[in-house]
Amino acid sequence: MRFSEKNFVYFLLCCGCVTIHFNIAALAAVIPSMARDFGLPYFQVAQINSYYLIPYGLGALFYAPLTRHFSYKSVYVCAMGLYAITSFWCARAATLEQLTWGLVVSGIAAASAIPLGLIIIGELFEKSRRGRLVGLFFSGSFLSSVVGILVSGIAHWRWLFYCPAILGFLLCVTIFYFRSQHFSHVRSAKVSYLEALRVPQVRWVLLFIFILSFLYHGVHKWYGVFLAQEYGLNKLAISLFFLLVALSGAVGQNIGGWLSDKKGRFVACLIGILLLGIFTALLVGHYPLYFLAVILSLIAVGWTIGHNGISTVLTDFPDHHRSEIASLNSAIRFISGGIGFYISSLFVQQSFQWTFLGIGFLMLLAIGVLWKVVPASQ
Repeated sequence: MRFSEKNFVYFLLCCGCVTIHFNIAALAAVIPSMARDFGLPYFQVAQINSYYLIPYGLGALFYAPLTRHFSYKSVYVCAMGLYAITSFWCARAATLEQLTWGLVVSGIAAASAIPLGLIIIGELFEKSRRGRLVGLFFSGSFLSSVVGILVSGIAHWRWLFYCPAILGFLLCVTIFYFRSQHFSHVRSAKVSYLEALRVPQVRWVLLFIFILSFLYHGVHKWYGVFLAQEYGLNKLAISLFFLLVALSGAVGQNIGGWLSDKKGRFVACLIGILLLGIFTALLVGHYPLYFLAVILSLIAVGWTIGHNGISTVLTDFPDHHRSEIASLNSAIRFISGGIGFYISSLFVQQSFQWTFLGIGFLMLLAIGVLWKVVPASQ
């Protein structure tokens, strides 16, 4: 395969990541605005996060088996087409129920981008480059979130669905007409999640991902309501905070990529957890806005450094397990995130601060299993 063709395949994968992440962060920022439009309480509207995350996680399990019977191109085009259609449906939703059903289906469709991206990156590029390529792959999602957050601050929340509908359609058409031997590839290897789960390190990695995603989404998905209720911020101010968090996340992904390649996967994960846990716990206090911005930024940096470290570990597994692990990664990450968000809702209604303090300490305790997940030599 020509080098330029490899780069263009990688570019298209990044575009898929950009498309599905356009509104993920911004939706949490516009929960107060949605609640006012639908005439419903904050906490009721906030539940749409679970209705997106859990179907996304379940949908991720479909894509590795599909690549045994259909080419990457066929799977990606169909998934992005469905994502574009359901995003348009969400933009036109007149009730919370209609929006919820649209999010369920779009979550299943969006779940294609990450596992297929990690599978193809693992196939195309050598181990010594994967950390930086995975970092760039995911940092595109944060830059996309930045644009989505800017849109949420100056336009009606429905544009958070119109824009990815347009992007999804354009990507669908581009991939359909793009001729590449690699995109036309159908995997011959058997896909067995049970066989992959028999590998001890796979189980440890997925347990680690479950724990941290469970805890992180119990904090991050509440930022919009937290800033509106505890700090009295308006729509624009909340969007600016989310903008800062997204930019910090993009920086963290690339720092994590450098650490993963130069210092090892273990060091990247350890630094990420320390930053994530310490600064999440600090949300127990009430601070001036400039200091709150620093805390939220460092939480984002910690999350993305660790995210890059563990994502790069996934690309290091042998070829015969890579597709299963890529799909299980997204499934575990989003299912646990949805559950974590739902369970945290039982506590944040009593106290945001004490809930975040407890979650921060639990994040730090996850260091105890890190040596099982990533050997210190990696």
